[in-house]
Amino acid sequence: MAVFNSDLIGDLARQRVVLFIGAGVSSSAHTAAGGKILGWPAFLSATAEKVAEPLKNQVKYLIKSKDYLLACELLQMSLEDEWERLVTTEFGQVANPSALHKAVLELTQRIIITTNFDKLFESAWGLPGAAGTHYPKVISKIDRDIFRILKDAEGSYLLKIHGSIDDPASLIFSRSEYIRMAFGNENYSTFLDSLLLNFTFIYIGFSMDDPAITSLMEMYALRYPSSRPHYIFAPSIVPENIVMLQKRLRKLVVIQYDSKDDHAELAPLLIELRNLMRDRRKRIIAENMNAMAKF
Repeated sequence: MAVFNSDLIGDLARQRVVLFIGAGVSSSAHTAAGGKILGWPAFLSATAEKVAEPLKNQVKYLIKSKDYLLACELLQMSLEDEWERLVTTEFGQVANPSALHKAVLELTQRIIITTNFDKLFESAWGLPGAAGTHYPKVISKIDRDIFRILKDAEGSYLLKIHGSIDDPASLIFSRSEYIRMAFGNENYSTFLDSLLLNFTFIYIGFSMDDPAITSLMEMYALRYPSSRPHYIFAPSIVPENIVMLQKRLRKLVVIQYDSKDDHAELAPLLIELRNLMRDRRKRIIAENMNAMAKF
């Protein structure tokens, strides 16, 4: 049984957690065609096969160096006429939400953020017992109206901060799009910084390769050194010195798990966390009722 921080369980019980979902969660689902939706590096590698030398080797070198934004920029520029079709063909696939999608939703938090373009969470929301009685408000654009979420104590939100496949113009994929829609958007950084200050983040299926998110985490740690940490689920292959650096540079506590059998251990870990959260929520409700009875 994993040992989870008591503060984290309390924050989950009070719905004070933002669940931040990366491509690793999407890759747990099986498509209607029997495959899996490709992650960003795999999609770029497959797309690189459609261009001629020397661009193909240049893109593959950038992918190997994890400079995915520049690799994408070069591919998008070269394949301009068919780029949107390639993106929508891959990320617009119908797929069955996995046990991991359902486990995420059973944590019943009000705010889920994802960098994924697909529609898997929208589909998973309707599964029995997954996320309550109402569908979320889906937002795929960060502008000044986004801040109303901070005041809304009732509604559930799915924030697709890199856009949604049903609105190709909203997608943040290449370096120029990133500069314009993330780094160049003051609402983007200000809103996420506000969430980091007011909520506890749990990163699931997210590799911390996203430059805007890593920069925000590092600035958060620098500005608020006494603030409480956030959390990230990561495979147990992460070296101990990297675990320590995540905590020191980004105030991220790494929760490690065994990644064998295609990360099969992750969904049960979230279910375990859900059970602890439910027990804590019951105690909080009982304590509140007892306090009210005294008046």
